Amino acid sequence: MNTDQAWYVNGELHREDGPAVILTDGYQSWQINGNFHRENGPAIEFANGDKFWYLNGILHRKDGPAKEYYDGDKEWYVNGMRHRKDGPAVIRINGGKEWFINGVRHREDGPAQEKIFGEDSWYLNGKRIKYDPETWDQYVQECNIEHIMGI
Repeated sequence: MNTDQAWYVNGELHREDGPAVILTDGYQSWQINGNFHRENGPAIEFANGDKFWYLNGILHRKDGPAKEYYDGDKEWYVNGMRHRKDGPAVIRINGGKEWFINGVRHREDGPAQEKIFGEDSWYLNGKRIKYDPETWDQYVQECNIEHIMGI
């Protein structure tokens, strides 16, 4: 017997006092006016254990990763963009890490993409930079000036 449940208002998935969709496999999603939305928890809980946080249909979480995967991978999003100021915005269970600010790869104190296999990649404001310890500080200063001036 199928006991999947869904709540609709005016043809859109909508429920304010609980998940708008509950499937027998364990999947649940909270939606308002058809958009994934939940203020105090993940808006999507997948049957496999993955959890995604949304506000008004946009991936968003200020106090932790907006995507938590069952295998341990984590991704931070603010207003729909990968973003984290105090560490990598993407952490893979295999040890890979990626730094993003406002949706672009950026890191001033190390590579913005740390790979387990292959070379790490250095980025400033989304631009890949060939790392040279002799000129790195100059690149960082130029990058900050460009950012401030909107170049």
